[in-house]
Formats: sequence, structure tokens, C-alpha cells
Amino acid sequence: MATFDYDVVIVGASFGGVAAALAAAADPKVKVVLLEPTQWVGGQATSQGVTRWDEAAQTLTETTGSPQSYRYLRHLIRAEYNGKRSQAGTEQQYFNPGFARVGPPFGNEGHPFAADPGLTRQVLMTQLQDAGVDVKLGVTVTGASVQNSAIQSLSAGSDLYVGKVYIDATDVGDLLPLCNIPWVIGAEARSDTGESQAEGSAHPEWIQPITVPIAVQWQPPGEDHRIPQPDNYADIRQRQGFDRIKHGGDGDITVVYHPGQLSDTLFNYRQFIDPANFNDNRAPRTTLNVGSNDYLAAAIPSNPHSASADDAVVAAARAVSIAYVYYLQNDVPRDDGNGTGYPNLMIDTAAFGTADGTAPAAYIRESRRLAKPFVRIVQQDIDAAVYPGPRAKNFVDSCGIGWYAADVHEGWYATNGQQADAFTPNIGTPWHGIKTAPFQVPLGSLLTEGLSNFVAGCKNIGATHLTSGAYRVHPVEWAIGEAAGVFAAYCTTQNVAPADAWNNAGRVTAYQSRLLARGTPICWWDDVLFSNGAQAYTAIHLLGARGTFQGDGVTRNFNPSGNFPASSQEAIDERCNHNFDWPSTSLTRAQAAVLICQQLGIP
Repeated sequence: MATFDYDVVIVGASFGGVAAALAAAADPKVKVVLLEPTQWVGGQATSQGVTRWDEAAQTLTETTGSPQSYRYLRHLIRAEYNGKRSQAGTEQQYFNPGFARVGPPFGNEGHPFAADPGLTRQVLMTQLQDAGVDVKLGVTVTGASVQNSAIQSLSAGSDLYVGKVYIDATDVGDLLPLCNIPWVIGAEARSDTGESQAEGSAHPEWIQPITVPIAVQWQPPGEDHRIPQPDNYADIRQRQGFDRIKHGGDGDITVVYHPGQLSDTLFNYRQFIDPANFNDNRAPRTTLNVGSNDYLAAAIPSNPHSASADDAVVAAARAVSIAYVYYLQNDVPRDDGNGTGYPNLMIDTAAFGTADGTAPAAYIRESRRLAKPFVRIVQQDIDAAVYPGPRAKNFVDSCGIGWYAADVHEGWYATNGQQADAFTPNIGTPWHGIKTAPFQVPLGSLLTEGLSNFVAGCKNIGATHLTSGAYRVHPVEWAIGEAAGVFAAYCTTQNVAPADAWNNAGRVTAYQSRLLARGTPICWWDDVLFSNGAQAYTAIHLLGARGTFQGDGVTRNFNPSGNFPASSQEAIDERCNHNFDWPSTSLTRAQAAVLICQQLGIP
């Protein structure tokens, strides 16, 4: 048996896990290991095949609505396409390999960022290596030693991994049962969460469906790339509702392929290569991840849980996606009304290096979640109906921001849209789509009662069945992972347990300052750019999280260069119950924020 000692042990190279590792390793005093059972890093952005990154507020994502590290990752990915772009590709302000008409000079048409999953994997792996993270692929954690309310070690085969802080960044919260951490999955009861859209009673079996995306290319009409008919095709077609595409069953997707259409088509929905962007005549490429191939018969983790049962569910989900391609090649009504099927639709074996074109891993929408977090995020914290103004509930311990609808995928299908008539077997999960206000990630949602050195770093935070539908997407998962990594590094260098740090307001502020020094926002300000100065950026965000500055109540603008007159100075004196030593000269609002923090002793 070999024992390996680290400061931070991260389990799971999910998108959040990679963010956590990079953030923790940014401190040169912190030794970090990243354990991953597969050969892929990057989770939903790579091995899980969600090639179009799920984002809202696209322009804000490129400027102030995401961590600088998230935007830097996109910069590195975009650079991999240099020298291969067409004029349309080079003219885009924010180059999107997957859809050509995005951002100036094209307006706001098009889709969020999309990229080749294999290329993204390479970029992330290079980042991890350059950061000095000890990445161990093919390593599965199978046990944990927990004593005195702390994790002492994790075992993987005959090896032990010992750390000061442990981060669970697995996609289904694998460490929670291993470490005897109270957890929940599926739909909670309304009496437990107070959420208006929660169920009358708990349904732990109502887990959001998984999907195994499959990569395809659009080849010239006349070519024939049809695959053999899969086993049980007719049953899969009916149960999964393949025919719903022409009836608007997948939102507004009613068209299979139309390169000039700006709204969603089945092909461009997750398209990661748009030939209009390139000068080398490459084929259009996409992954299929829509309601029709969300696997509706079972979810993971299985109950009672076993690895073999999980594998069987994923294998069945994989078969559904292969059957869906057969349906599109042979049986889908054509957009032009001339018969059925597109034989020229070709399985893309290069995207994931798999013979059948399917993603190596299933896309996980819902994880085991902390049942006893210090802070639990519920619907009424982020619901736009509750917060019709510019922001959702303010958390003084905020460690990140996000904005996405609480999109809970249904786990059943019926031709008449009535759940009672759904084809069986099915999961039973009803659909929810809750419009949200721009929200925060509270640090307390990453921590659990009863375990002092554990941090959640992926979809396993203290959210609910409903709110997890908003916190599961790419930029929010990255923000959660980065928050977890910076917090773990802070705790190890300060020799303080995560639970104790959260209970100390001064330490929380010091930790938030570390995040802000990286360009990671903790409050929604649309016009506060990190590039305009780290000192002002930090002060404005800290005061925003504290509620000292809240804006005009209509916009999310701070107006950093605006004047801060005597009347505003008097108002802040009263709000903070502090007589600030204001200079006689004029101040900008950014300068005022810095002065306030300095005189209050805020880092």
C-alpha cells in the first residue's frame, strides 16, 4: 500500500473539478491531486458531449458575468482554431466555432459558445499540467476513512490519498455516501423546501434523465451513411418520442437541418463546427442532445446503488442515441416534405474517438446533493417572480454568480402530453422551467454540517431538485469548482478548517478577496470590468455582496466612473453607521468604494 500526501485532494475531473484543481494549484504553496476514474478531463464540456455550452446572457458571459478563468479557457480554445478561420470567422468579436453569426458585426443572432470536445479536453489537460496539478487518470476512489468529523484519507485500490481538504467534484456526488455525508436526490417535498413548485411529497426516484450524446456530421446529399437498424428500434422510437420533433416537442425545434436558420434546428442546437467559420471546407459537426434522446426509462445513481446497475443504465441510454440517429437517417419526415430520412447524416467517430460516435460518458443533470448544507438554495432565492428586479437574493458569503433558468428535464413522454398516459417504464420526473433572476453561489452551499474538511465542487452543492436545474450548467459549474478550489487553498495555507472559516466573517471576506483577485465575480455588476483595475473591482464586489451598494434597483450598473457627491457620502455614512473621512476633492464611485473598504478595514 502506498500513501500519497497532498494539501488538496479533488475527486472527479468534471468541469467543476478541473476548475477547482486549477484554482487551488494557482497558489504555489498548495499541492493538488486530481483523481479521475476515466481517461477524460472536463466532464460536460468534453466526455459528456454537451458541445454547446449552456449559457444565458451571452454578452455578459464574455465580459462581466463569468470568472476570468472561464473566459481565458475560451480564449485558449479559440486560439487552437487560428489560421483556419474564414473571413466570417475572423470578423467575430467573440469567435464561436459552432455558429458563425454571433456578436458584432452580426448582431446578437446565433448560439452560445460551442467547441470540439476533444480539443477542449486537450486544452484543459495542458492547463492542468502547466499548473502543476498531479492528475491521476484511471483512479477510482472506493473507500474513505472518517474520524472526528473529518475525512482522514481516501482509498483507491491499495493506495491511500491523504489531504487537508477534500473536494467532491464527481458528477453524481460519489463521496457523499462514501463519507457518510447526508445527501438527497430527486424531488423534495414542498413542506421541506417551501418551494411553490415542489411536490406535495418527496420523490427521490424523480431524478432528471441522463443523456449520452452522439456526434454526427452533415455530408453532401446523395451520400449514404445509414447504420443497421438497432435492436428494439420500434419500442425505443415510441417510448422516447422520436416523432415529436415535427410537433414542437423539443421546445422550438421543428427543423432538422437549415444552415441559414438563426433559431434552433436539431443540427445547429449543439453544433460545434460551422463550415462558414473556416477556410478548409470542413463538414458541419454537432452532437445530439435533445428531449428525444434523454433516456427516460431509468436514471443514475441506481437504487439500490451498484456500479454495474449504473453501467447498464448508461448502456441503455447509449443505445437510445444510436437508435435516434437511425431514425434521423431513415424515418424522420424531411424538412422539404419529400419523404423521410437523411441518409447523408453520418456518425462522427472522431469527436470522441468512439466507433459508434457516442460520448464516453453520460451527461448528468442531477447529482446527489448535500442534505444538510450550511446554506440551502431554494426556488424562492432565485425565482424571477420573487425577485423581479435586477438580481436574485443577495448572499453575504457569495463565492460566484450565475444565470440560467431552473430547467428540470422531464423523465417521461406521452403523445398526448399527459403524464398519466406516459409510456412505461419511465422515471416520472415532471418538467419545470422557472425563470430566474441573476443569482449568486453562497459559500455555505458548498459545505455540510458534521464534516469539517469537505467541500462540494460540482452539481452536489446544497441546491434542491428545482434549483439544481439552474446551477448545473457550464459557467455555473465552473464557478462552483473555482470557488471550491480557491477556498480549499485558502484553508490549507491559513491552517483553518473549511467549516471554521465559513463561520468567521473576516475569513469569508479574506477568501472572497482571493477570488476577486483572480477576476471571479461574486456580485452581479454589468459594467465593472476586472481589466479596469483589481483594487476597485474587489471593493465594488465586496460592498455589493454586503449590500452596501445595490445599484439603482433597475439595472445592474455600478457606474464606476460616475461622480460620488456629498449626498451619496452622507447616505453611506448612515447606511454603514460610520463617519467616513471623505476627501474634499471629488470622488468617482469606484474611488469611493475603495475608500470605504480601506476605512472599514475590509481586505
